[in-house]
Amino acid sequence: MTDSKPKGAGRRPKNAVSTVGETKGIRTIHVAARILKALGEYKNPVRVTDLAHKLDMTLPTVSRHLSTWRELGFVDRPEGEETYRLGTELFTLGHAAAEQYVHVSIAYPFLTELRDQVRETVVLATRFYDKALSIVCVDSSKPLTLTVRPGTVLQMPYSPTARVLWAFSEGALQKLDTVTSELEFDPALSLTKSGFKKKIEGALKNWYDFDMDVRMSGLGAIAAPIFDHTNDAISCVTVLMPATDLKAPDDHEIVQKLKQCAASISSALGSSAWRQNADVF
Repeated sequence: MTDSKPKGAGRRPKNAVSTVGETKGIRTIHVAARILKALGEYKNPVRVTDLAHKLDMTLPTVSRHLSTWRELGFVDRPEGEETYRLGTELFTLGHAAAEQYVHVSIAYPFLTELRDQVRETVVLATRFYDKALSIVCVDSSKPLTLTVRPGTVLQMPYSPTARVLWAFSEGALQKLDTVTSELEFDPALSLTKSGFKKKIEGALKNWYDFDMDVRMSGLGAIAAPIFDHTNDAISCVTVLMPATDLKAPDDHEIVQKLKQCAASISSALGSSAWRQNADVF
């Protein structure tokens, strides 16, 4: 009897897509992305066991993905430790993304103008969970200048930039007591929990925050919020200078120039927030 089955029948076309394989691949990408996002929520390098517990994943799954990310440079493991943190490759990609981000291109001329007015380093940062992430640094062009590498994470309670962005986030005052109790305060530094609360309240009242000597580093900083067309605080402009140059921020002309810069960028982004609160100037 002659087999009437067409030649090649039952074979899978070379260009056929495996639905099962495709679904598995998508699931793998989702798992990998969750691990990276979870790493970003930790202030310090974290153990695999803690990540696995946080994500409700098995140790082999998390370890396998971390090993792959580490080979690609997206995850780093400090020498001599069994912990992981985000790698420098992510900062490189983040910087590239920042350059493509529309509000950066809008803000840059104003940042440069502010730098020329005050002759100090100016930094643009955006919100990163409850932290701030620097995306642009316009240095002072002085022979000895301060710089902040794009991708640097600025954290509460000590960073004025991070405090401003958090202060203008939704429901900040309602969460202030809880967040304050969860933050770590160095007893060797002057900022206390009550002092932190006053900083947040002051930022909301005056629309800027400052620190005359951030973490006793010899650096002073003044920060003001930038708003988008929905009047949400999406980023922050900060002036950095030697602590010896920052004497009395309440009377400092830099504060007014800083606020004007933040207001101009906000207006260019379609925000009316600064115009509606002209009394803060």
